[in-house]
Amino acid sequence: MPRSAGSTTKNARRRFRPRDLLSQVMIQDIAVAPDGGAIVYSRRTIRGNEYRTRLWRTTFRGRRPVPLTGPDGVDMRPRFSPDGSSLLFLSARSGTQQPWILPLSGGEPRRLSTVAGDVAAAEWSPDGRTVLLLAPSGRERFSVGDAESPLARRVTEYNWRRDGEGVRNQFTSVWTVPARGGRPRRLTSHDVDVVHAFWSPDGRRIGFLADLRPDAALWEWPEVWSISRDGGRPRHEVGLEGEIVTAGWGPSGAIAFTGNAETGSPGWANADLFVAVGDDVRQLGAELDRPVANVSYGDLMDPTTFNPPPVWLDGDTILTTVADRGGALPYRFTLGGEVERLAEGDVVCTAFAAGGGRIAAVVSDGGPGEVYEVEDGGLRKLTTDGSRWFAPFRRDPERFSVPHPDGHRVDGWLLPARGAPRRGPAVLVVHGGPHLSFPPVPWMEMLALSDAGFHVLWANPRGSAGYGVEHGRALDGAWGDPDGADLLRVVDWAVRRGLVDRGRVGVMGLSYGGFMTTWLLGHHPGVFAAAVSENPVTDLIGEYGTSDYGRQIAPMAVGVDDLTDDPGRFVDRSPSASIHRNEAPLLLLQAEADLRCPPGQSEIVFAILTSLGRPVEMVRYPDESHVMFIGGRPDRRVDRLERIVDWFTVHLLSGARAGAPRPASRPQPRGGKLPRKARERP
Repeated sequence: MPRSAGSTTKNARRRFRPRDLLSQVMIQDIAVAPDGGAIVYSRRTIRGNEYRTRLWRTTFRGRRPVPLTGPDGVDMRPRFSPDGSSLLFLSARSGTQQPWILPLSGGEPRRLSTVAGDVAAAEWSPDGRTVLLLAPSGRERFSVGDAESPLARRVTEYNWRRDGEGVRNQFTSVWTVPARGGRPRRLTSHDVDVVHAFWSPDGRRIGFLADLRPDAALWEWPEVWSISRDGGRPRHEVGLEGEIVTAGWGPSGAIAFTGNAETGSPGWANADLFVAVGDDVRQLGAELDRPVANVSYGDLMDPTTFNPPPVWLDGDTILTTVADRGGALPYRFTLGGEVERLAEGDVVCTAFAAGGGRIAAVVSDGGPGEVYEVEDGGLRKLTTDGSRWFAPFRRDPERFSVPHPDGHRVDGWLLPARGAPRRGPAVLVVHGGPHLSFPPVPWMEMLALSDAGFHVLWANPRGSAGYGVEHGRALDGAWGDPDGADLLRVVDWAVRRGLVDRGRVGVMGLSYGGFMTTWLLGHHPGVFAAAVSENPVTDLIGEYGTSDYGRQIAPMAVGVDDLTDDPGRFVDRSPSASIHRNEAPLLLLQAEADLRCPPGQSEIVFAILTSLGRPVEMVRYPDESHVMFIGGRPDRRVDRLERIVDWFTVHLLSGARAGAPRPASRPQPRGGKLPRKARERP
């Protein structure tokens, strides 16, 4: 069984420093052989300031894993062939990400085909003779002239860009290619973006998620469609009032899918599980009032696993995850309405797969994920090579629950300053979303701050997912108020407990966490002595017009349908409108290629505070997108952690409020050779 929260490993003797990030290992994708005889997973490491991903094989007997691919590649998304003889995976070894097939009896992998651009997914047909691919359509949407060096881009659609992807010059299409190799064939139209695809049980059709409505150019709400493996007109299978985020066809012909049934797909609504049997569509597990998804995240866990596709264990049983109070556990649902939690523990299940009647999962139990077997209502650990690097630093947080006068409780965690607990400086960390949640797994910045002498607090205030619809709905149109009250309550709790010196409390957050950081500074001046706001939302009119999801984010924050309904409310609810009240030193961290919370969101706060002569500094990271803290260039991630620790050390530990100087600007991140400890461990 996983370790219980609050415990500390006897090996946790070393202080975590930012450069220890370079030793990070992360287990990501997982697959189980059809007969249950083997498990294959991808394992990400850092080598030479770049990420490398290698495929490894183990068994349910927990034998020492063996590598299937070399240490210098980027190999991921393993899929066993239906007969278990071969492994399909994606690899960038040829320059772009393409499908490859590895014979498991021995031999070298072969490239299945080449599609222009990166292939996002590859799946075997039930008979093993064909592979479906998700790959760029091959048709430019916006470029005028040469696609490589366009004269201009003519944009007529709202969905023309996306964070981490940039300009969406090409949509993603469904392609098929013979498993023996050959020329890929595109099945779906170039003007339809496909976000997920899967085979029918007889292999005659391919299901896919896309929005084929005429107004999809303004906002995309995917539904389930299907198309013949030979091509033709798509057939509508099922839809919801909101969006469908993932789906899978069962052996009996039923389609299981997760999605948001609320009109407009509001963030506070749960992702629910549905099943369509012909024209009969019904929800499973409605009594749970929890997201059928993983809604927790962090830099010790794979960031791509919020919505894992449902797995059919047989014609009547579906396996998926359910989020609850920061954790995510595997659940079994039956078409007859039965719901069973398959494991216990304060853990986060980020991936799972099944074969031969057995279930494997990637589970984080307070640290980096490992491969576990799900059996007999528990979790049995099968690997140790995902978290071995972390063992010397591990210190499990203490879970707490603070009562609020409004009648609810605020759930959170405390990582005490290294050494004996005592009254001292503290940093409150706010998660993004807002309709996500913190897990019981600390982030690296929490460890670094704790080991540098700070009590670290993180909590799931109102608006966080995994606590029921009403808990999430409480934030609709009121960003900053109910959630702010909850976060201040956590600070008061820590002060009353005698842990925190009220005059030395800092606050930090990213994205919506950055919104809350700057909001609290302006609306509760004097409460926080220093702050770090990363990729924040601070100007809701600017967010509406310059963010890839601005038409959803900004109105959600103020509770109106559109900017034109009440522009003044967008101004009033913007943290930039009140930041002039703040005098606490503020560090702004900004990814320059962020399209979710673009650089102007930091720049406006920087301009206001510098014009007032307030202590503020802005650090920008070139070429990085919104979640740089998880997947950005490793040396930039190290620099980010160092700056956070330095900022709070100067302003909370060094008596900055009594006139200590601001920290000198640190050198820009440098590339080049990394220390030996950053190399991959076997």
